[in-house]
Amino acid sequence: MLKKLKLSLLLLCLPFAAMAADFKAGEQYEVLKIEKSKTPQVTEFFSFYCPHCFKFEAVAKAMEKSLPAGTEFVKNHVNFLGGLAPEVQSNLSYAYIIAKQHNKGEQVAEQIFQSIHVQRAPLDNIKDVKALLDVNGIDSDTFDKDIASMPVISAEKAMQDKQNKFSQMGALTGVPTFIVNDKYKININTIKSQQQLDELVAFLLKQ
Repeated sequence: MLKKLKLSLLLLCLPFAAMAADFKAGEQYEVLKIEKSKTPQVTEFFSFYCPHCFKFEAVAKAMEKSLPAGTEFVKNHVNFLGGLAPEVQSNLSYAYIIAKQHNKGEQVAEQIFQSIHVQRAPLDNIKDVKALLDVNGIDSDTFDKDIASMPVISAEKAMQDKQNKFSQMGALTGVPTFIVNDKYKININTIKSQQQLDELVAFLLKQ
């Protein structure tokens, strides 16, 4: 985790460093024994409770902006971090999914990160989660209605299913983890700059 933190700080400090686009399986990325996704996508497995994910947000956002048209960027919140029950962590998955339904995903995600890592308010109580959404125009009644709806329940289950699938195959052992087209896992500790990351993602999307 410490290596990932150092890397994230390096990426933020050197966003335009030029790197040779000489990428090899087993070095900058791993080829997973799974069928490629039918549509182009980049999945970021992350946790709002992970300090390294918080530090990496600017890098992930910059990478998302560089994606070719038609490529989906999927933020998949996990619930397997130690120290908190999976149900508590899933509360933030629900909050993020509900916020996205109301076109407020990015602003709510930023406030969740800020609350946990800057304000030191852990949001480990559902009342606090609902209060944060209420500040963003999603009141308690709306939250209660949405969290019991099939689209939200299905979306949260899909997050857990995807998390479990890649965990079981050994591709997801920590966060943040980036996987391209469900087939290629980026070895993030080998990446030296924002540009190299963007070029690697573009390279893998074409494979």
